[in-house]
Amino acid sequence: MKVLIQNPFTLSYLQAPGKWTSNVNSALAFKDSKSAFNFCDQHGLYDLQVALKFPDEKHDVEIPVLSGLPGRQSASYERFQATNAP
Repeated sequence: MKVLIQNPFTLSYLQAPGKWTSNVNSALAFKDSKSAFNFCDQHGLYDLQVALKFPDEKHDVEIPVLSGLPGRQSASYERFQATNAP
């Protein structure tokens, strides 16, 4: 499985900061989805998706990147709220 950051509007993949490619094989691959989401958060990237690409593309999954959107709290804040709710 490859973990990539994808622009859902152009369907291109992040190759390097500010550089995009349509070639899955030349895209920047992350070790796991958490690393990809952290990269987006650290670089202020949103309106994107983390794409989990499998050898058989019928199993591919795209997860929207929501951190960084206006009004959106960090994941750790949401986790804290979920686990400490009355």
